Amino acid sequence: MSLRQRILVLAVGATASVLILFAIPLWLLLDRAATEESREGAVDVARGVADYVSTGPTGHQVLAAYVDRLNARADRATVTVLLPDGTRLGAPLPEGLAGDTDLRAGEPGDEGGEVSDGGLMPVSEPEIHEVGGGQVVSVRAMTADGPAVVLAHTSTSDAKARMTDRLLLLGGAALVILLLVAGAAELVARRLVRDLDRTAAAADRLGEGDLTARAPEDGPSEVRRVSAALNRLAGRIDDLLAAERETVADLSHRLRTPLTAVRLDVEALPATERSEELESHLDHLERTLTAVIRAARRPEREGVRPRCDATEVLRAQVDFWRPLAEDQDRAVDLDVPGLPVPVRCAADDLRAAIDALMENCIAHTEDGMAIAVVLTDPDPEHPALVRVDVRDRGPGIPAGAVHRGRSDRGSTGLGLDIARTCAETSGGRFEVLREDGWSVVRLQLGRP
Repeated sequence: MSLRQRILVLAVGATASVLILFAIPLWLLLDRAATEESREGAVDVARGVADYVSTGPTGHQVLAAYVDRLNARADRATVTVLLPDGTRLGAPLPEGLAGDTDLRAGEPGDEGGEVSDGGLMPVSEPEIHEVGGGQVVSVRAMTADGPAVVLAHTSTSDAKARMTDRLLLLGGAALVILLLVAGAAELVARRLVRDLDRTAAAADRLGEGDLTARAPEDGPSEVRRVSAALNRLAGRIDDLLAAERETVADLSHRLRTPLTAVRLDVEALPATERSEELESHLDHLERTLTAVIRAARRPEREGVRPRCDATEVLRAQVDFWRPLAEDQDRAVDLDVPGLPVPVRCAADDLRAAIDALMENCIAHTEDGMAIAVVLTDPDPEHPALVRVDVRDRGPGIPAGAVHRGRSDRGSTGLGLDIARTCAETSGGRFEVLREDGWSVVRLQLGRP
């Protein structure tokens, strides 16, 4: 899980936990409030009907129409009126009250009372009765014919519906809060991760060898500290590499003085086959020393974003070695694609690797042995790599010869190591094998 996702999950999770902690007591309060509101509503309806009944004698039809109009309203409790003569008006009695004689209207004169001011008859205080599935509020009202009972019934489902509406409203508000928190967390995380990503990108470029990469020193203080430390490290690495190159180059230049003295001494010798051989060795040593100085002063070393066209390098080097091969009656076959094949190594390094392998083929096989150089893009075994095969019909290379400084043929043993280093520093591999009678040295080079 990324840092941005963790910040988002943490913020939303913490907010959701707080909302849940508030939701439990809020749920209980809403349930109680909904039940009390249903009860109060039933009490108000029962009192209103009782007051209407107590105004005086009213025909059954008018009272029945009045009660039916009240019951037709879905947002009120259902009303039942029990008249003194036993007539029931309005809704049926709720279940559980049909046999309850305490709620039935008494005989005339059971609850007598004087007429109050304005011509209204006495009305009792509401009584609340719990029944299955709800509550019933009863109010007794005196009439000229005797006491009548007004019943207002409210069901539990009404209270639950009212509570559900409020919970949906609160749930919507909670969802909006979660979305706002998630948006704020995403904004903060993106700003933080953006600074870290730029610092990480600079570190990746440094890891790939781009010593000019620097991290922007902005964002939170902690990120700025990391960026500043990374930039100091990059500067220190650049200074160390520059000092190393200068040291190697300086040492190489110092070798020129004794080398010149040796050359003068050799040139002073009589002209013999031995002196000519010594001069040849000195020429080779001088070329090697020059190559070392040039490599030491190269601004881009292995791993510092090198890049070259393998097709162009192979064609140039095979053309360079072809005259010598023809003098030895060797067939040299070059198989490369018609398009450029970029690889992640410097042209000088690939050129040195091919020279070393071609020199091995010519020096350690008999005259007339064929040589082939094959460039395959991509490598069938490793599609992310480019394959370069240098083949000859010789007896093959011993396993120990691939290690630096080892050779069974009188050479320095550095040629194969140069090729191996070129392949591995490009992100590829180096192999020595036999295929169909060919001795094959295979370079698998990484792409840029």
